[in-house]
Formats: sequence, C-alpha cells, structure tokens
Amino acid sequence: MRIALIYNRNQRVGLGERCQKILESYSRLEIEQFNLEEIQKIENGFDLYLRIDDGDYFQEIPSYLHPCAWWVADTHLPKPYKKIKGKIKNYDFVFCAQKEGAERLQRETGKKCYWVPWATDEISSDFSFPQEENKKWDICFIGITGKYSLRKVVLEILKINYRNIFIGRAHYTELRDYYSKSRIVVNYPINNDINARIFEAMSSGSLVITYRIKDNGFEELFKEGKHLIVFDDIFIEMREKVDYYLSNPEERNRIAKEGFEYVRSKHTYRHRLKEIFKLMGYNLENSEN
Repeated sequence: MRIALIYNRNQRVGLGERCQKILESYSRLEIEQFNLEEIQKIENGFDLYLRIDDGDYFQEIPSYLHPCAWWVADTHLPKPYKKIKGKIKNYDFVFCAQKEGAERLQRETGKKCYWVPWATDEISSDFSFPQEENKKWDICFIGITGKYSLRKVVLEILKINYRNIFIGRAHYTELRDYYSKSRIVVNYPINNDINARIFEAMSSGSLVITYRIKDNGFEELFKEGKHLIVFDDIFIEMREKVDYYLSNPEERNRIAKEGFEYVRSKHTYRHRLKEIFKLMGYNLENSEN
C-alpha cells in the first residue's frame, strides 16, 4: 500500500514525524512524505493521501487526489476553525482531535467527522515508572502560555507559590525526560481542549492535575481520581490539591501509576493510527512484519 503522507517537517509538536515513524514500521506500507507547499504537485498513483495537521491551514488538497484523509488538531481555536471548515470539503475522511470540533464541523458542513484524540508516543521497553528519588521538580509545565487564556494566570500563581518548579518549552523528543523528573504536571486547557500534554505527562509517570474539561469526551477518556486529578478553581482549589499530593507521595504515585499503565495500553499514537485506518476500512494489523 502506497501512502502519501502530507505534513511539514521540523514542527515543534512533530505529529507528522511521529506518525511517519510508526507507519514505516509496517513492512507492507510504502510511505512518501510531502511538505504542505508541495501539495499541489502530488501526483495520482498513491493508495491513500493522509494529511497530518501541523497548524498550516492555508493549503488546499487538489480535488483529484482520492482517497484522502485529514487528521485535524485546532478546531478549538476560532481562527483555525474557520480555515479548517472551509478546507475539508475535498477530503473523504476527516478526523478531529477534539470531540466538540468533530461534532461542530459535522453539524455545520454536513461532512462526516470522526473524533480521534491526541495521544502519546509509545513507551520503550527500557523506560520504567520513575521512582521518587529520581524526581527533580515538584511541578512542571511545558508549552505556550496562551495570549488570551487564564493559563498565564495559572502559571504565575504556580511560580509565586512554588519554588521547585520548571516552566518552559521543549522539543517533543525531550518531553518524557522532563515530565518523568516531575512529581506533578499542572495542565490548563485552552478553550476546553483535551491536549497532548495530558497523555504525554501521564505516559511519563507524573501525576496530572488539570483544570476541569467539561464534556468534549473527557469523561469518556479519563476517570477523575483514578487516572488524574481535576480542579475547578485556580486560586484556592488548585493550590490545595497540589499541596495535598506533594505531601502524600504514596497516593500521588498510585494515581500516577494508574494513569501511566492506562495510557501505555490504550492511548499511544499507534493506537490512534490503527483507529484511523480502521475507520477508513484498512486493517493495519494486516501490514505487520
């Protein structure tokens, strides 16, 4: 099976590169990668044209390339949503990382859209659940602060009240190293999105404490108090829960370990690609070595 994999290389999130690495592990798949600027030059002859979202919403896929699919990330952001909405008409399959985005696109365009959430990289056999003595930071946050989000306020509250904290940015290949050295990863979503940070931190053995994500499939994916911890108030409750779990390492590690095992077994990018291909009528298991 010949697949044209369409995404821009060297993006910070690296979703396309992550997917390409997985797809190339299947011996019966032949993968050729194209940047978005090359999309108009792609020729017929492939069995599938798969576009992986990387934030470029200006390019449009030629109408003669079929079957074609698009895994979209930023439906929760107003400007990208408008561009995405205008670009999905030529795609045979549309997959959205946000459930609310899939439902809204389908409702407003009539195009069938499937919910396929973010995930995490596979956990290598030589990576084990991190022990307490290997922890370096109490709290960690990696990502953008958000121009018009309360996330910036959340991070300022954390910086003021906790000294042993790491806040910054990192390449996707470094995330597990950072998160695994942290006792707690605090998450504040932008526009109620279920972001990759949740999965990536859980797969690193850190306890995730997140602002409550209302609906959007959150309760379908996670169980509060079992896989992660949720707070509704950023001024008092957030600090109370951070303080509690920093002071109770056994309980913190119990929940973190539950989340670690859960994500490893059900929520990696290999799981997501298998789901995407299944929805398109392909069985990746038949492409195994």
